[in-house]
Amino acid sequence: MNGATAHQAVDATAPVRLHPKEHGAYAIVGVPLVVALAIGGLNSVAVLVTIATIAGFIANEPLMVLSGRRGERARLSTPSALWTLEVLLLITVISGGSAFWLGSEKVQAALIACTFFAVAGFAISVAGWQRAFIAQLTGIVGLTLPSAVVLLAGGIDTVSVVGLSAAWIIGRVATTTAVRSVVAFQKTSTHHQVPRINDIVLATVVLGCAAGFFSGVSECLLITPLIASAIYLRLQPPLIRHMRQIGYSLLAANCVSGLLMIVWFGTNWPVAQ
Repeated sequence: MNGATAHQAVDATAPVRLHPKEHGAYAIVGVPLVVALAIGGLNSVAVLVTIATIAGFIANEPLMVLSGRRGERARLSTPSALWTLEVLLLITVISGGSAFWLGSEKVQAALIACTFFAVAGFAISVAGWQRAFIAQLTGIVGLTLPSAVVLLAGGIDTVSVVGLSAAWIIGRVATTTAVRSVVAFQKTSTHHQVPRINDIVLATVVLGCAAGFFSGVSECLLITPLIASAIYLRLQPPLIRHMRQIGYSLLAANCVSGLLMIVWFGTNWPVAQ
């Protein structure tokens, strides 16, 4: 066996990296968490929820490897996946359980909702449906809810928490739908109804957000960068090969929306109780 062949053999059996491959999910889970911590402040429950969220988020990748969704070669060449998954789930359960024990009734109710969506997300991933729209919607909600728990733990009133969480979810649905449209328009295998459905969803979200703003729901203004990004992607769809640049642009839009939320709370603190 020559050197090149030996190198290829090693690469073919090299363990895969056990970090989430869906890069957009990092912004979906991370930015609201940082914003929630900035608004609600650090406390034991918030820290525990953050640890549980990060561990649970990372656990999805070893689960995908073990279930064979990353390919049989990845599963066989990564014996550490099971150990990694067990450690991450243990951290998630201990941290989440401790937060539940220490939290208020509102925090406990929100953690139950988080658990439901987390289990649903894991089940969808194992079933191989993670690219379906309903799966992405489940992921958006599930990855956004932990920030709501952090806000509740920080004493932010329930109405404001619901408003901010709904704003994040609406903004992410808009951008996710726009990205799906970019992919659908450039894939010949896409069913002809898919772009139309994406347009209907995006139009509904944008019009709903506009109606909310003119009705006095100020949270709708805070996700203007996300809505504007979604509209731009739909009207000026870039090539799929520029997906990395799209990701960076959407990350920037998420960060700007997050900063707007922090500033808004700094000037209109409806706290709490």
